[in-house]
Amino acid sequence: MATPHIETMKDRLLAGLEKAKKLGADGASLGYSRGESLDCSYESGRLKGAGSHESAGYSISVLRDGRLGTVSGNRMEDVELMVERAVALAAVGSVAHFDAYPAAAPFTRVPRAAGSTRGMGRELFVEAAGRIVEAMKAIDPELDINAGGSRSESEGVMVTSGGVVHTGERTSWSLSGGVQRTEGTDMLFAHAWRGWCERNELFDPDYIIARIRQDLEWASTKADAPATGTTQVFLPPETFSWMLGPVLGGFNGRSVAKGTSPLRDHLGTCYFADNLTIEDRPHLPFHPGSAEIDGVGIPTRPCKLVENGVIRMFLYDLDSAGLAGAAPTGHSGCSPYHPVVVPGSMPSANLLAGIEDGLYIKGLLGFGQSNIANGDFSGNVSLGYRIRHGQIVGRVKNTMISGNLFDLLKRDVVLSSDVDPISLMPSAVFHGVNVSAAR
Repeated sequence: MATPHIETMKDRLLAGLEKAKKLGADGASLGYSRGESLDCSYESGRLKGAGSHESAGYSISVLRDGRLGTVSGNRMEDVELMVERAVALAAVGSVAHFDAYPAAAPFTRVPRAAGSTRGMGRELFVEAAGRIVEAMKAIDPELDINAGGSRSESEGVMVTSGGVVHTGERTSWSLSGGVQRTEGTDMLFAHAWRGWCERNELFDPDYIIARIRQDLEWASTKADAPATGTTQVFLPPETFSWMLGPVLGGFNGRSVAKGTSPLRDHLGTCYFADNLTIEDRPHLPFHPGSAEIDGVGIPTRPCKLVENGVIRMFLYDLDSAGLAGAAPTGHSGCSPYHPVVVPGSMPSANLLAGIEDGLYIKGLLGFGQSNIANGDFSGNVSLGYRIRHGQIVGRVKNTMISGNLFDLLKRDVVLSSDVDPISLMPSAVFHGVNVSAAR
């Protein structure tokens, strides 16, 4: 239900839309949002700050004679003046690859705001983050300890010349903790985080404490890395998620249209391992990545990017679809909203137990400094462990891994049956990852 403020702003944006038409615009899109948040942070084991923030602003895009003029601001009384500027800027703006904003269409309503989150006060986050800090001090008072939490809520409205009038609201919370241990030139970082749109069982400082404690326990013993060559690598869900990022970039419709995506010539072919299925799920209730429409009002929809190794589709927003001669898929920025890899059939504990010799990777330094758009990666293992005979035997140092993500996903990638409750990503085992270590 839109608030009176949003209703007022909707009327103001609709007036701005009429202004654009009178000034000769071929189309326009106007959006407004406002939000407020509260947070707290502990640094070096002490409460550093607890505050609140408010924000509000609008953006205007005008289509005229095949070009776009875009402006933004936060003085609500200046909307019509800013529409005039957007129309003027369109004369020298970027080329638009579409002729009109799409007509309004039915969309799926997705719950993204919860009263339970609005009721989370600052004291709750101060207490939860403080609990994380005290637990870490009990493990080792010499640790550099950081923790924090936040809660936010926002509401917004968008109108377009295609007839879209969309209002929405969102709430969210986050809780995190991390430690740094420095011994000479060696630095150990361990961190854990959780966040969601409604308050539920995921809000659990004990989970964060347990994850960090496990990393500290595993890192208490040092181990040699596997011999230089290739090895198996176990990736927990959080690591698998961010390592998958460059692969998902290959589905970007603008990159496909420009010919820079490695996947551009493989639509409809079995490019990946046949047990790999990647879906985009934008309609999960209260998930932080959920969305009802894209940036111009095109409805979002669940879709399969990869099905049993076969590339099924690329992702297009309105402009990139025009550039590629394709239909828009409702993806702002040509990116998935909530990408999910469909899990396998074996629990992650069994996957780990089945590795005779390999690495468990939690973090890499320099991961994005290679030709990452082409899938090439290399990085120093900032936090990783040696696996011997299915067991974690200690932390590895002075170790680098490298490879090509597209090639690794063409091989016999093994996926766990259990998934992270937020990302819904499984753990994964990669085969044939290059490893190099100093002895």
